[in-house]
Amino acid sequence: MAQESPCKDRLVVAAIDFGTTYSGYAFSFRDDYQKDPLKIQLNQQWNSGSVVSEKTPTCLLLDPDKKFLAFGYEAENEYSQLIEDSEDDDRMYENYYYFRRFKMSLHQHSGGLTRETMIVDETGKKLSAMLVISLSIGYMKDHLMSLINRRCIGIDEDDIHWIITIPAIWEDSAKQFMREAAVNYGIKSDQLSFALEPEAASLYCHLVKVVLADEETPADNSTKRQGVVLDDEHIPQSIGLKRKELRRSKLGEKCMILDLGGGTADITVHERQMNDSLREIHEPSWGPWGGTAVDREFFTFLGNVFGEKAIENFKKNCMTDFVEFCRDWEMKKRTIGVNTTGKVVLKLHTTFKESVEENSNVSFEQALSNSKYSEKVAWTKGRLKIDAEVMKGFFEAPIQEIVNHVGNMLKKTGRINMIMMVGGFSDCELVDRAIHDNFSRIKILNPKDGVLAVLKGAVIFGHKPMAIASRVARYTYGYETWPKFNSEIDPEELKVEHDEEEYCRGVFQPFIHKGTEIKCNECITSTHRPISDDQNDMAIHIYISQERDPKYITDPDVRHLGTLQLPLPEFKPGLPRKVLGRFHFGATEVIIEAEDIETGTLHKATFDCL
Repeated sequence: MAQESPCKDRLVVAAIDFGTTYSGYAFSFRDDYQKDPLKIQLNQQWNSGSVVSEKTPTCLLLDPDKKFLAFGYEAENEYSQLIEDSEDDDRMYENYYYFRRFKMSLHQHSGGLTRETMIVDETGKKLSAMLVISLSIGYMKDHLMSLINRRCIGIDEDDIHWIITIPAIWEDSAKQFMREAAVNYGIKSDQLSFALEPEAASLYCHLVKVVLADEETPADNSTKRQGVVLDDEHIPQSIGLKRKELRRSKLGEKCMILDLGGGTADITVHERQMNDSLREIHEPSWGPWGGTAVDREFFTFLGNVFGEKAIENFKKNCMTDFVEFCRDWEMKKRTIGVNTTGKVVLKLHTTFKESVEENSNVSFEQALSNSKYSEKVAWTKGRLKIDAEVMKGFFEAPIQEIVNHVGNMLKKTGRINMIMMVGGFSDCELVDRAIHDNFSRIKILNPKDGVLAVLKGAVIFGHKPMAIASRVARYTYGYETWPKFNSEIDPEELKVEHDEEEYCRGVFQPFIHKGTEIKCNECITSTHRPISDDQNDMAIHIYISQERDPKYITDPDVRHLGTLQLPLPEFKPGLPRKVLGRFHFGATEVIIEAEDIETGTLHKATFDCL
């Protein structure tokens, strides 16, 4: 795996936030950052035709020859137009490739991710995941370069250091996959770094000034919420807060970052250190409880009422209507709050009714009346009317999972000073209320621009990567050794003989144990030597485990992570040809160097997880 790249004082740091549901980018100039770290520029012109936003849907459209056509809102619109233009008898749109919400496929393949991994588009066709990710990153890169070139003169790609955000829970294979996908599109490896999403959000939240105040119950009984502000003029007064002070987090304060995105809920805890750096208190944790979890609950509800086959056929045969329905659902979902009452109306084309009746033994009306929701759901002239309490029910399971997980984390980390909620799903009033109600003794901050916290924090990380002082190891990392066989503890089947000596193969020798705090500028060293004189290099297999002290590489929880290739010094009689391996486990990627112990010469070591 390539070494994590320093910024090298380039003119611009540009971050790409490649999200599950939405993606965006931001950048800042070196000189601007030195004067004001929060002077960060974004593209604010993503346009759906009716909505202008700071992010665009993570959707990719390719032509039948697998060539790029569109990304984001443009991909949604062009694909819908393709469907409308296709005749019923030719269905030409099915020859195109349309991908959406595909980021988490990299995590779902963790442990088995390879360069040949395939992912499935919305119509069931398979295509190389490497190609899909590479084209998506490439679009964001080209779009960002176009914007920068419109705003200033003389900036080229060599002046930019790129940051790509990734979930903290991704394994090293997924990180390497993302790096190779970016390099395939032309981003130079030494101009690319990764920022872990909750860390980036934490960096941003610790830099902004916050109103720390006692809360009063708002007059309208709406959810109590404290604001993140940048100056004294913008302190919110309408929500009944008693103003105390305007400041950034202090030395020694512990903050939980609750990053609620589209796909996942990611949690990390940091403590403020000297020089505005952050120390990780507990290894990152996560769960599939982002905004798309509400979507899953909703479509499960539709399947229970009308039949899963009807839903599948509606999507397959009436894609334009399905896309329009999903867009309407996404908009309505965001309006559901604590005080929502009555009926929530969704546009649902009559083709859905036809699909239900084609795949059922009963009429549409009968299917609805036979369900337990017969008195709470109605359908009239292309409108699905759902009782507000039913709609709120789609949020209950993921919200409860988030609350449980936060509670468990607090038991492990002890007292913290505040919880900061970021990410698009944190804007949901139901989520906000649940966190406040369940953790009322902790100060809870929900920034008004929390959806951009990861993106802006990634830019800050690019300028100051050492702002993260330490991380906690998520795994025990180790390699295979063959010590002398001990008949009292070692399994007989692992015994091997060599030069009249008995050895135990497959013993797990740890580099670092799970739960260990790792300072980001420190490395772990180990010495290796070849078995024979005619070797030109050594292949060392690296293993990981969720257990703190695994015994053997054959233990059930031990997995092969990747292969380390170490070059060997030239053979000379009498020289041991020892190689010192340096392992940096505290970086966002595993960084490895190899040093010839005799000469001190550094060699390039490669670490392949794919």
